[in-house]
Amino acid sequence: MDGLIDPKIDQESVSIEAKTVSNDASLCNKLRHHLKPKKRPLIDIPVGAKRKRYVGIDEYECESKGCCWEATSGQPYCFEQSDSGSSFVVSSVASTTLGVKLTLTSNESTEYGQNISPLVVEFSSETNDRLHVKVYDPNNARWEVPANVSPIPIPPSVTPTSPQFTYQYAQVGQPFFFTVIRNSTSEVLFSTAGTSLQFADQYLELSTTLPTNYNIYGLGEHVRPLRISPGSSLTLWNLDIPDPVNINLYGSHPFYLDLRPSGDAHGVFLRNCNGMDVTTDTNLLTYKIIGGILDFYFMLGPEPEAVVQQYHEIIGRPHMPPYWSLGWHQCRYGYPNIQAVEEVVSNYSTNKIPLDTMWTDIDYMDAYKDFTLDPVNYPASQVQSFVSDLHSKGMRYVVIVDPGIATETGYEPYDDGVQQGIFIKDQNGNIFVGKVWPGLCAFPDFLNPATTPYWQTQIAKFRSNLVDVDGLWIDMNEASNFCNGACSDATDDEDTPPCSPADPPVADDPPENHAGANGLPLGPSEGTDTRCTQFSPNNPPYAINNSGGRAALNAKTLDMTAVHYQGVLEYNCKNLYGHTEAIATHTALENIIGKRSFVLSRSTWPGSGAYTAHWTGDNSASYEDLYYSIPGILNFQLFGIPHVGADICGFNGGTTEELCSRWTQLGAFYPFARNHNAKGQAPQEPYVWSSVAAIARDVLAIRYNILPYYYTLFYKAHRPISPGNAPAATVVRPLFFEFPTDPKTYDIDQQFLVGSGLLISPVLQQGATSVSAYFPAGKWYDWYSHEVVSSAGGETKELPTPIDHIQIQVRGGTVIPLQSPALTTAASRSNSFSLLVALDTAGNATGDLYLDDGESLSMTPYTFIEYQATNSNLTATVTDTGYAANCPPLTSVTIIGVDGTPSQAELNGAAIDFKFNSATSELVLPSLDVKMSSQFVITWE
Repeated sequence: MDGLIDPKIDQESVSIEAKTVSNDASLCNKLRHHLKPKKRPLIDIPVGAKRKRYVGIDEYECESKGCCWEATSGQPYCFEQSDSGSSFVVSSVASTTLGVKLTLTSNESTEYGQNISPLVVEFSSETNDRLHVKVYDPNNARWEVPANVSPIPIPPSVTPTSPQFTYQYAQVGQPFFFTVIRNSTSEVLFSTAGTSLQFADQYLELSTTLPTNYNIYGLGEHVRPLRISPGSSLTLWNLDIPDPVNINLYGSHPFYLDLRPSGDAHGVFLRNCNGMDVTTDTNLLTYKIIGGILDFYFMLGPEPEAVVQQYHEIIGRPHMPPYWSLGWHQCRYGYPNIQAVEEVVSNYSTNKIPLDTMWTDIDYMDAYKDFTLDPVNYPASQVQSFVSDLHSKGMRYVVIVDPGIATETGYEPYDDGVQQGIFIKDQNGNIFVGKVWPGLCAFPDFLNPATTPYWQTQIAKFRSNLVDVDGLWIDMNEASNFCNGACSDATDDEDTPPCSPADPPVADDPPENHAGANGLPLGPSEGTDTRCTQFSPNNPPYAINNSGGRAALNAKTLDMTAVHYQGVLEYNCKNLYGHTEAIATHTALENIIGKRSFVLSRSTWPGSGAYTAHWTGDNSASYEDLYYSIPGILNFQLFGIPHVGADICGFNGGTTEELCSRWTQLGAFYPFARNHNAKGQAPQEPYVWSSVAAIARDVLAIRYNILPYYYTLFYKAHRPISPGNAPAATVVRPLFFEFPTDPKTYDIDQQFLVGSGLLISPVLQQGATSVSAYFPAGKWYDWYSHEVVSSAGGETKELPTPIDHIQIQVRGGTVIPLQSPALTTAASRSNSFSLLVALDTAGNATGDLYLDDGESLSMTPYTFIEYQATNSNLTATVTDTGYAANCPPLTSVTIIGVDGTPSQAELNGAAIDFKFNSATSELVLPSLDVKMSSQFVITWE
């Protein structure tokens, strides 16, 4: 259950029956006073019975359990009237090569089914900073995420020599618990002590205690603030739904980062793709899972950036994107024809606004069918001419592809899929049929190894016969379905957009009318009587809080009885569908094009970042969603998908000139930057308003100026861990990543850092002309003027920010590589380089630069340069020189924060021209011509 408290009950005044099942109001009143939450020692090992306390449920559900409801003070909670023993007891303990193996037994029947017994718990110390804890049924294989879908780290042959952690566990005869402790501080990081493990066929529950005022982040995908607060209920079940607050969205990421006041952080990853709710109480986090096993990885950090990097070593490091994909993108749903698309590109050029990639939504398709072109509005010859012209200008073209394949005989992708047997089947062995934009559809089974070559063939034919696209946007891959489960014919369920919180089919809890295989409620004899004793995909005994209302599992998706390759049920693998499609699409594009792929996927799972970028889905043109975009992109840095952004200016609803201005300013610093809106809305390309066009020119000039810095951050996130390299895993990051001992940063999600050196503080409120910006310790310079904004550290300043301005500060101690901007990345990559050196209070700064051709799969040849400023010297150390001959030269260096007035400057001992602004302490070296491959030393005195 969600938690146990240790009440002290006056047994003379309160008599409790061991088997109480009804709700006794007088007894509840007597118990209520004694059952207020109390702080317990984190390693308090329970011996004997404990009373269970539930969180994350409502009063009706509480009373239906025969329990007591307390809502008079603080957070409401539910508690049992009777004491109950621990579910599992340790029956044996045995040593293994990497740790310990426990055997657990239980004879209890839980509310959601009989506990499986025995269980095995394996503790494996895999690296000095990673512990693996796996709980499974030793006698019957249960569903686990396949290794070919999500990598499983190869365990070492011997135990690591210097682990950062110790783990404790119950001994033979004791109720099961385990605790993970950080060795350096003796701090408990994860402890199930005092809680109850449940492990039934369709319900697994495990809790860990949390410290007071905890700081945890992750557990997505949801629209919400960055820091997870007590009382949260986070559902992980991939769903096509227009970005509601605190409701499960397109992806599932059962990973969280826990930051302690000491500045040490650790991560917890549950390698389980079944549906689940994760709830938080004032001192408790609970997993409630409807299948699979408990397969935990603990990453010890201790820096937040190190935690994420260690997580990447498990799930796969982020994909190195092609350089062009870091430019500006333009799309909308509703470009009526190719002429409208051509006009957009022309208007960008006329207004001198950067544009690298033009996109089209499903409008380009013939009757919304994949791998086709509308012969009237997007005739092949005109589209081919348009794309050829884009390519001649160094620009790219991306189109959308949905997984649903129209069930139309004579339509080649369908005929090929039928012949090759690659579609998902129903429980009777027939092709499962749902409904998406083209009408009735079949769905490729990406767990089937034959599906990737099928998918590659369809993409290759499309590119060679119709349009030479440069990347693919894979949408609707939760998988979305306009029916609730299988569709019987083309008129089954009206052609409506995917479900919203107000309209999904709802399952009661207990789910006595949970939706069955045909999308209709099950009758009591079919659904209720056997739900705790027989496996029921469409009617699990525990209903996760799908869509915010415990909607049926097949609400606007496939039936849970649908069958994948080798008999895997949709019930188990649903959350992997978008992830497996991303793998297939990435593989296909790289095989076909022979260059780095660009894939944009809506649905994701841990490891998707190794194959795809992500956008945060169908947001709205509102200031609320403008704000929520920041925690959204920051969470996906944790999830291993750093190439992420939100629809700039908003997708649903009409934007305004002011909102689009502020969103363009913010969006220019998203790792993935795309303006996109919905059909039926007014155009919102930046040139629509002259004011927004001017803002776009200014802010995108900054983006293109710092793209070498972004590209280097992507490279550092992509490369493997090396003892000589500082932890690097994110491109943009929360402030607490760099300042983990500053508690004022723990809640900040209206500002963010690009790398460690640029602080972005956007305006997020309508009508606002100033920003309240927090500056952690250190020296901070204004990007535009190079004046010092803050040097005291730990201060908040109100900064004037008119409509044409966004606050950008440079952190002292940073070297930012720059390249003169242009209207495309193809053009800007030919321009000269410069360096911005922002000295800290001690006169030091560091930075680096990665260079390659921007698209090769091998990422060779390449050049890597490290910069270090100290004692009035700037040194460039070139560690790899392979690509240097292809690079433009370094032509200028600007050093800010210089003490005193220099009398001379030298490059490799030879005097060079310089300028010095005493008002800003800014030294400019304007007339350099330095090969990027050469090492140099610049001095000033």
